[in-house]
Amino acid sequence: MTKPSTEQLRQSAETRLKDKQALTSNLSESESLKLLHELQVHQIELEMLNESLQEALDSENRALYRYTELFDFAPIGYFVLDPSSKIKQVNLRGARLLGLERLNLMGKLFSNYISKEHRATFSNCMAKALENNHKQSCEILVKVDKQNLWISLEANMEMSTTDFLVAMTDITERKEIAAQLIQSSKLATLGEMATSVAHELNQPLNVIRMAAWNCRKNILNDSADPEYLNNKLERIEEQTARAAAIIDHMRMFGREAKESPEPVDPRNVVSNALDLMGEQLRLAGIKIVTEFSEECSPVFGHLIQIEQVILNLLTNARDAIYDSNNEAKITLRVFENDDGVNIESEDTGGGITKDVLPRIFEPFYTTKDIGKGTGLGLSVSYGIVRGMNGIITAENTDHGVCFKIILPIIN
Repeated sequence: MTKPSTEQLRQSAETRLKDKQALTSNLSESESLKLLHELQVHQIELEMLNESLQEALDSENRALYRYTELFDFAPIGYFVLDPSSKIKQVNLRGARLLGLERLNLMGKLFSNYISKEHRATFSNCMAKALENNHKQSCEILVKVDKQNLWISLEANMEMSTTDFLVAMTDITERKEIAAQLIQSSKLATLGEMATSVAHELNQPLNVIRMAAWNCRKNILNDSADPEYLNNKLERIEEQTARAAAIIDHMRMFGREAKESPEPVDPRNVVSNALDLMGEQLRLAGIKIVTEFSEECSPVFGHLIQIEQVILNLLTNARDAIYDSNNEAKITLRVFENDDGVNIESEDTGGGITKDVLPRIFEPFYTTKDIGKGTGLGLSVSYGIVRGMNGIITAENTDHGVCFKIILPIIN
Protein backbone atom coordinates (compact mmCIF):
# COMPACT_ATOMS: atom_id res chain seq x y z
CA MET A 1 0.00 0.00 0.00
CA THR A 2 1.30 3.46 -0.95
CA LYS A 3 2.05 5.73 2.02
CA PRO A 4 0.03 9.04 1.82
CA SER A 5 2.09 12.17 1.24
CA THR A 6 2.24 15.12 3.62
CA GLU A 7 0.02 17.17 1.29
CA GLN A 8 -2.60 14.40 1.18
CA LEU A 9 -2.62 14.19 5.00
CA ARG A 10 -3.09 17.94 5.24
CA GLN A 11 -6.00 17.91 2.77
CA SER A 12 -7.63 15.03 4.65
CA ALA A 13 -7.34 16.90 7.98
CA GLU A 14 -8.89 20.04 6.46
CA THR A 15 -11.79 18.02 5.07
CA ARG A 16 -12.48 16.39 8.42
CA LEU A 17 -12.31 19.78 10.11
CA LYS A 18 -14.89 21.31 7.74
CA ASP A 19 -17.22 18.29 8.10
CA LYS A 20 -17.19 18.53 11.88
CA GLN A 21 -17.71 22.29 11.83
CA ALA A 22 -20.88 21.73 9.76
CA LEU A 23 -22.25 19.35 12.42
CA THR A 24 -21.96 21.75 15.37
CA SER A 25 -25.18 23.60 14.53
CA ASN A 26 -27.37 20.53 15.34
CA LEU A 27 -25.58 19.34 18.53
CA SER A 28 -26.24 19.90 22.25
CA GLU A 29 -23.95 22.06 24.35
CA SER A 30 -22.02 19.11 25.82
CA GLU A 31 -21.67 17.49 22.42
CA SER A 32 -20.57 20.80 20.99
CA LEU A 33 -17.88 21.20 23.67
CA LYS A 34 -16.61 17.69 22.99
CA LEU A 35 -16.57 18.32 19.27
CA LEU A 36 -14.88 21.66 19.81
CA HIS A 37 -12.10 19.93 21.71
CA GLU A 38 -11.68 17.48 18.84
CA LEU A 39 -11.62 20.37 16.40
CA GLN A 40 -8.87 22.06 18.39
CA VAL A 41 -6.86 18.84 18.33
CA HIS A 42 -7.33 18.58 14.57
CA GLN A 43 -6.35 22.21 14.23
CA ILE A 44 -3.11 21.56 16.05
CA GLU A 45 -2.48 18.48 13.87
CA LEU A 46 -3.13 20.56 10.77
CA GLU A 47 -0.65 23.23 11.87
CA MET A 48 1.96 20.58 12.59
CA LEU A 49 1.38 19.03 9.15
CA ASN A 50 1.75 22.44 7.54
CA GLU A 51 5.03 22.99 9.36
CA SER A 52 6.27 19.51 8.30
CA LEU A 53 5.28 20.20 4.69
CA GLN A 54 7.12 23.52 4.68
CA GLU A 55 10.23 21.93 6.20
CA ALA A 56 10.13 19.22 3.54
CA LEU A 57 9.83 21.80 0.77
CA ASP A 58 12.64 23.87 2.25
CA SER A 59 14.84 20.77 2.55
CA GLU A 60 14.07 19.77 -1.05
CA ASN A 61 14.89 23.26 -2.30
CA ARG A 62 18.15 23.31 -0.34
CA ALA A 63 19.12 19.88 -1.74
CA LEU A 64 18.26 21.02 -5.27
CA TYR A 65 20.33 24.18 -4.78
CA ARG A 66 23.26 22.17 -3.45
CA TYR A 67 23.03 19.77 -6.40
CA THR A 68 22.93 22.64 -8.89
CA GLU A 69 25.83 24.37 -7.14
CA LEU A 70 27.91 21.17 -7.13
CA PHE A 71 27.09 20.53 -10.79
CA ASP A 72 27.92 24.07 -11.85
CA PHE A 73 31.12 24.58 -9.90
CA ALA A 74 32.58 21.07 -10.09
CA PRO A 75 36.26 21.02 -11.22
CA ILE A 76 35.30 18.43 -13.86
CA GLY A 77 33.34 19.24 -16.99
CA TYR A 78 29.92 17.56 -17.00
CA PHE A 79 27.58 17.17 -19.95
CA VAL A 80 24.13 15.59 -20.17
CA LEU A 81 23.63 14.21 -23.69
CA ASP A 82 20.56 12.63 -25.26
CA PRO A 83 20.89 9.37 -27.27
CA SER A 84 21.80 11.35 -30.41
CA SER A 85 24.59 13.12 -28.43
CA LYS A 86 22.83 16.49 -28.38
CA ILE A 87 23.78 18.61 -25.37
CA LYS A 88 20.88 18.91 -22.90
CA GLN A 89 22.84 20.35 -20.00
CA VAL A 90 26.41 21.42 -19.27
CA ASN A 91 28.14 22.87 -16.24
CA LEU A 92 30.44 25.90 -16.20
CA ARG A 93 33.64 23.85 -16.34
CA GLY A 94 32.40 21.88 -19.35
CA ALA A 95 31.55 25.06 -21.24
CA ARG A 96 34.97 26.54 -20.43
CA LEU A 97 36.72 23.40 -21.70
CA LEU A 98 35.11 23.97 -25.09
CA GLY A 99 35.71 27.73 -24.89
CA LEU A 100 32.02 28.61 -25.35
CA GLU A 101 29.08 30.00 -23.39
CA ARG A 102 26.60 27.50 -22.03
CA LEU A 103 23.67 28.91 -23.99
CA ASN A 104 25.62 28.48 -27.22
CA LEU A 105 26.12 24.77 -26.48
CA MET A 106 22.55 23.78 -25.66
CA GLY A 107 20.96 21.59 -28.33
CA LYS A 108 24.20 21.26 -30.32
CA LEU A 109 25.77 17.92 -31.23
CA PHE A 110 28.68 17.19 -28.92
CA SER A 111 30.55 15.46 -31.77
CA ASN A 112 30.79 18.82 -33.60
CA TYR A 113 33.51 19.85 -31.14
CA ILE A 114 35.56 16.65 -31.50
CA SER A 115 38.35 16.40 -34.07
CA LYS A 116 37.30 14.40 -37.11
CA GLU A 117 39.93 11.75 -36.41
CA HIS A 118 38.46 10.99 -32.96
CA ARG A 119 34.73 11.05 -33.72
CA ALA A 120 34.69 7.31 -34.35
CA THR A 121 36.39 6.73 -30.98
CA PHE A 122 33.74 8.87 -29.27
CA SER A 123 30.89 7.06 -31.06
CA ASN A 124 32.28 3.66 -30.06
CA CYS A 125 32.59 4.78 -26.44
CA MET A 126 28.97 5.97 -26.33
CA ALA A 127 27.71 2.83 -28.08
CA LYS A 128 29.43 0.59 -25.52
CA ALA A 129 28.02 2.64 -22.64
CA LEU A 130 24.53 2.24 -24.11
CA GLU A 131 24.99 -1.47 -24.84
CA ASN A 132 26.57 -2.51 -21.54
CA ASN A 133 24.98 0.13 -19.29
CA HIS A 134 28.43 0.55 -17.71
CA LYS A 135 30.85 3.44 -17.57
CA GLN A 136 33.07 3.68 -20.63
CA SER A 137 36.15 5.86 -21.05
CA CYS A 138 38.31 7.11 -23.90
CA GLU A 139 40.75 9.89 -24.77
CA ILE A 140 39.79 12.30 -27.54
CA LEU A 141 41.01 15.48 -29.15
CA VAL A 142 38.69 18.53 -29.17
CA LYS A 143 39.08 21.82 -31.00
CA VAL A 144 39.15 24.96 -28.84
CA ASP A 145 39.84 28.28 -30.56
CA LYS A 146 41.59 26.46 -33.43
CA GLN A 147 43.83 24.67 -30.92
CA ASN A 148 43.87 21.00 -29.92
CA LEU A 149 42.91 20.00 -26.41
CA TRP A 150 43.27 16.44 -25.13
CA ILE A 151 40.28 15.29 -23.08
CA SER A 152 39.75 12.20 -20.95
CA LEU A 153 36.08 11.31 -21.31
CA GLU A 154 33.89 9.02 -19.19
CA ALA A 155 30.36 8.21 -20.34
CA ASN A 156 27.66 6.56 -18.24
CA MET A 157 23.92 6.04 -18.66
CA GLU A 158 21.84 8.08 -16.23
CA MET A 159 19.55 6.10 -13.96
CA SER A 160 15.95 5.65 -15.24
CA THR A 161 16.64 7.76 -18.37
CA THR A 162 18.09 7.27 -21.83
CA ASP A 163 20.47 10.21 -21.39
CA PHE A 164 24.23 10.04 -20.95
CA LEU A 165 26.17 11.73 -18.19
CA VAL A 166 29.58 12.56 -19.62
CA ALA A 167 32.53 13.68 -17.48
CA MET A 168 35.47 15.47 -19.14
CA THR A 169 38.94 16.22 -17.78
CA ASP A 170 41.67 18.23 -19.49
CA ILE A 171 44.73 15.95 -19.88
CA THR A 172 46.67 18.11 -22.35
CA GLU A 173 49.51 18.75 -19.92
CA ARG A 174 49.72 15.07 -19.06
CA LYS A 175 49.86 14.25 -22.76
CA GLU A 176 52.68 16.75 -23.26
CA ILE A 177 54.67 15.21 -20.41
CA ALA A 178 53.99 11.75 -21.86
CA ALA A 179 55.22 12.97 -25.26
CA GLN A 180 58.47 14.18 -23.66
CA LEU A 181 58.88 10.81 -21.94
CA ILE A 182 58.25 9.02 -25.24
CA GLN A 183 60.86 11.19 -26.92
CA SER A 184 63.40 10.45 -24.17
CA SER A 185 62.68 6.75 -24.51
CA LYS A 186 63.09 6.95 -28.30
CA LEU A 187 66.51 8.55 -27.93
CA ALA A 188 67.48 5.85 -25.45
CA THR A 189 66.24 3.24 -27.93
CA LEU A 190 68.34 4.83 -30.66
CA GLY A 191 71.41 4.52 -28.46
CA GLU A 192 70.68 0.88 -27.73
CA MET A 193 70.08 0.23 -31.44
CA ALA A 194 73.38 1.70 -32.63
CA THR A 195 74.87 -1.79 -33.07
CA SER A 196 71.75 -2.99 -34.87
CA VAL A 197 71.80 -0.06 -37.30
CA ALA A 198 75.50 -0.65 -37.93
CA HIS A 199 74.68 -4.23 -38.96
CA GLU A 200 71.87 -3.04 -41.22
CA LEU A 201 74.13 -0.50 -42.92
CA ASN A 202 77.11 -2.84 -43.12
CA GLN A 203 75.36 -5.23 -45.49
CA PRO A 204 74.64 -2.72 -48.33
CA LEU A 205 78.07 -1.15 -47.83
CA ASN A 206 79.73 -4.54 -48.31
CA VAL A 207 77.70 -5.15 -51.46
CA ILE A 208 78.70 -1.72 -52.80
CA ARG A 209 82.37 -2.35 -52.00
CA MET A 210 82.39 -5.75 -53.73
CA ALA A 211 80.57 -4.42 -56.80
CA ALA A 212 82.98 -1.50 -57.11
CA TRP A 213 85.99 -3.82 -56.68
CA ASN A 214 84.72 -6.16 -59.43
CA CYS A 215 84.15 -3.23 -61.79
CA ARG A 216 87.65 -1.87 -61.17
CA LYS A 217 89.18 -5.35 -61.63
CA ASN A 218 87.47 -5.82 -64.99
CA ILE A 219 88.54 -2.38 -66.18
CA LEU A 220 92.20 -3.02 -65.20
CA ASN A 221 92.14 -6.36 -67.05
CA ASP A 222 90.61 -4.77 -70.16
CA SER A 223 87.74 -7.25 -69.84
CA ALA A 224 85.04 -4.79 -68.89
CA ASP A 225 81.77 -5.74 -70.56
CA PRO A 226 79.30 -2.78 -70.73
CA GLU A 227 76.34 -4.96 -69.74
CA TYR A 228 78.31 -6.44 -66.81
CA LEU A 229 79.37 -2.99 -65.62
CA ASN A 230 75.82 -1.67 -65.99
CA ASN A 231 74.46 -4.49 -63.81
CA LYS A 232 77.05 -3.79 -61.14
CA LEU A 233 76.30 -0.07 -61.18
CA GLU A 234 72.57 -0.77 -60.86
CA ARG A 235 73.28 -2.94 -57.85
CA ILE A 236 75.38 -0.17 -56.31
CA GLU A 237 72.49 2.26 -56.83
CA GLU A 238 70.02 -0.17 -55.18
CA GLN A 239 72.23 -0.69 -52.14
CA THR A 240 72.91 3.04 -51.85
CA ALA A 241 69.17 3.65 -51.84
CA ARG A 242 68.74 0.98 -49.16
CA ALA A 243 71.40 2.56 -46.93
CA ALA A 244 69.84 6.01 -47.45
CA ALA A 245 66.42 4.62 -46.51
CA ILE A 246 67.81 3.20 -43.26
CA ILE A 247 69.41 6.55 -42.38
CA ASP A 248 66.23 8.47 -43.24
CA HIS A 249 64.21 6.03 -41.16
CA MET A 250 66.47 6.55 -38.16
CA ARG A 251 66.29 10.32 -38.57
CA MET A 252 62.49 10.18 -38.73
CA PHE A 253 62.38 7.83 -35.76
CA GLY A 254 64.55 10.14 -33.66
CA ARG A 255 62.64 13.38 -34.19
CA GLU A 256 59.71 14.40 -32.02
CA ALA A 257 56.33 13.42 -33.46
CA LYS A 258 54.20 16.56 -33.91
CA GLU A 259 51.95 15.37 -36.71
CA SER A 260 48.33 14.46 -36.05
CA PRO A 261 47.50 10.77 -35.67
CA GLU A 262 46.55 9.03 -38.91
CA PRO A 263 45.41 5.61 -40.17
CA VAL A 264 48.27 3.11 -39.98
CA ASP A 265 48.60 -0.42 -41.35
CA PRO A 266 49.99 -2.44 -38.39
CA ARG A 267 51.64 -4.94 -40.76
CA ASN A 268 53.78 -2.14 -42.21
CA VAL A 269 54.76 -1.05 -38.71
CA VAL A 270 56.07 -4.51 -37.82
CA SER A 271 57.91 -4.75 -41.16
CA ASN A 272 59.55 -1.34 -40.57
CA ALA A 273 60.74 -2.44 -37.14
CA LEU A 274 62.26 -5.58 -38.65
CA ASP A 275 64.04 -3.44 -41.25
CA LEU A 276 65.94 -1.82 -38.38
CA MET A 277 66.57 -4.86 -36.17
CA GLY A 278 66.14 -7.87 -38.46
CA GLU A 279 69.77 -8.17 -39.53
CA GLN A 280 71.07 -7.95 -35.96
CA LEU A 281 68.61 -10.63 -34.81
CA ARG A 282 69.59 -12.92 -37.69
CA LEU A 283 73.31 -12.48 -36.99
CA ALA A 284 72.59 -13.36 -33.36
CA GLY A 285 71.10 -16.65 -34.54
CA ILE A 286 67.52 -15.68 -33.69
CA LYS A 287 64.93 -16.99 -36.12
CA ILE A 288 62.20 -14.49 -37.05
CA VAL A 289 58.76 -15.85 -37.94
CA THR A 290 56.05 -13.49 -39.23
CA GLU A 291 52.38 -14.45 -39.43
CA PHE A 292 50.41 -11.62 -41.04
CA SER A 293 46.78 -11.89 -42.13
CA GLU A 294 46.19 -11.11 -45.79
CA GLU A 295 43.70 -8.38 -44.92
CA CYS A 296 43.91 -6.13 -41.88
CA SER A 297 42.02 -2.97 -40.97
CA PRO A 298 44.05 0.16 -40.18
CA VAL A 299 44.46 1.56 -36.69
CA PHE A 300 44.62 5.21 -35.67
CA GLY A 301 47.90 6.55 -34.28
CA HIS A 302 51.47 7.65 -34.98
CA LEU A 303 53.40 5.18 -37.12
CA ILE A 304 56.72 5.93 -35.39
CA GLN A 305 55.25 5.53 -31.90
CA ILE A 306 53.71 2.15 -32.73
CA GLU A 307 57.02 1.14 -34.30
CA GLN A 308 58.74 2.17 -31.07
CA VAL A 309 56.48 -0.26 -29.18
CA ILE A 310 57.45 -3.12 -31.54
CA LEU A 311 61.16 -2.27 -31.26
CA ASN A 312 60.90 -2.32 -27.45
CA LEU A 313 59.26 -5.76 -27.60
CA LEU A 314 61.90 -7.06 -30.01
CA THR A 315 64.71 -5.71 -27.83
CA ASN A 316 63.27 -7.36 -24.71
CA ALA A 317 62.76 -10.64 -26.59
CA ARG A 318 66.36 -10.54 -27.87
CA ASP A 319 67.77 -9.96 -24.38
CA ALA A 320 65.60 -12.71 -22.86
CA ILE A 321 66.71 -15.21 -25.53
CA TYR A 322 70.39 -14.34 -24.90
CA ASP A 323 69.91 -15.44 -21.27
CA SER A 324 68.08 -18.69 -22.06
CA ASN A 325 69.07 -22.06 -23.48
CA ASN A 326 65.89 -22.53 -25.53
CA GLU A 327 65.54 -22.41 -29.29
CA ALA A 328 66.17 -18.84 -30.39
CA LYS A 329 62.95 -17.72 -32.07
CA ILE A 330 60.65 -14.69 -32.14
CA THR A 331 57.20 -14.97 -33.68
CA LEU A 332 55.37 -11.82 -34.75
CA ARG A 333 51.65 -11.99 -35.55
CA VAL A 334 49.21 -9.43 -36.92
CA PHE A 335 45.55 -10.40 -37.29
CA GLU A 336 42.06 -9.07 -36.75
CA ASN A 337 39.13 -10.39 -34.70
CA ASP A 338 36.02 -9.08 -32.93
CA ASP A 339 38.17 -7.38 -30.26
CA GLY A 340 40.11 -5.30 -32.81
CA VAL A 341 43.51 -5.48 -34.49
CA ASN A 342 45.89 -7.83 -32.66
CA ILE A 343 49.68 -7.56 -32.66
CA GLU A 344 51.58 -10.30 -30.83
CA SER A 345 55.27 -10.82 -30.08
CA GLU A 346 56.11 -14.27 -28.72
CA ASP A 347 59.64 -15.32 -27.79
CA THR A 348 61.42 -18.37 -26.44
CA GLY A 349 63.28 -16.51 -23.72
CA GLY A 350 62.10 -18.62 -20.79
CA GLY A 351 59.28 -16.36 -19.57
CA ILE A 352 58.90 -13.89 -16.69
CA THR A 353 58.79 -14.92 -13.04
CA LYS A 354 55.43 -14.57 -11.27
CA ASP A 355 56.67 -11.88 -8.89
CA VAL A 356 57.97 -9.72 -11.77
CA LEU A 357 55.10 -10.18 -14.27
CA PRO A 358 52.64 -7.78 -12.54
CA ARG A 359 55.27 -5.00 -12.47
CA ILE A 360 56.75 -5.10 -15.97
CA PHE A 361 54.84 -2.02 -17.17
CA GLU A 362 55.88 0.12 -14.17
CA PRO A 363 58.17 3.08 -15.02
CA PHE A 364 61.89 2.52 -14.33
CA TYR A 365 61.29 -1.08 -13.27
CA THR A 366 63.84 -3.41 -14.89
CA THR A 367 65.43 -6.76 -14.16
CA LYS A 368 68.40 -6.02 -16.43
CA ASP A 369 71.86 -5.23 -15.10
CA ILE A 370 72.83 -1.60 -14.52
CA GLY A 371 73.67 0.06 -17.81
CA LYS A 372 71.72 -2.45 -19.89
CA GLY A 373 68.26 -0.96 -19.58
CA THR A 374 66.44 2.22 -18.59
CA GLY A 375 63.25 0.60 -17.32
CA LEU A 376 61.27 2.92 -19.60
CA GLY A 377 60.70 0.72 -22.65
CA LEU A 378 57.66 -1.24 -21.54
CA SER A 379 56.11 1.59 -19.49
CA VAL A 380 56.34 3.95 -22.48
CA SER A 381 54.94 1.21 -24.70
CA TYR A 382 52.04 0.83 -22.27
CA GLY A 383 51.39 4.59 -22.41
CA ILE A 384 51.48 4.66 -26.23
CA VAL A 385 49.04 1.77 -26.53
CA ARG A 386 46.69 3.19 -23.89
CA GLY A 387 46.83 6.55 -25.66
CA MET A 388 45.44 4.77 -28.72
CA ASN A 389 42.60 3.39 -26.55
CA GLY A 390 44.21 -0.03 -26.84
CA ILE A 391 45.32 -2.78 -24.46
CA ILE A 392 48.75 -4.36 -23.95
CA THR A 393 49.25 -7.46 -21.80
CA ALA A 394 51.91 -10.09 -21.21
CA GLU A 395 51.53 -13.75 -20.36
CA ASN A 396 53.93 -16.64 -20.07
CA THR A 397 53.91 -19.45 -22.63
CA ASP A 398 55.51 -22.90 -22.61
CA HIS A 399 58.93 -21.55 -23.64
CA GLY A 400 58.81 -17.80 -23.12
CA VAL A 401 56.46 -14.84 -22.99
CA CYS A 402 53.86 -13.43 -25.37
CA PHE A 403 53.05 -9.73 -25.45
CA LYS A 404 49.59 -9.04 -26.84
CA ILE A 405 48.39 -5.69 -28.15
CA ILE A 406 44.76 -5.02 -29.11
CA LEU A 407 43.98 -1.76 -30.92
CA PRO A 408 40.56 -0.44 -31.95
CA ILE A 409 39.64 -0.64 -35.63
CA ILE A 410 38.90 2.54 -37.55
CA ASN A 411 35.25 2.49 -38.65
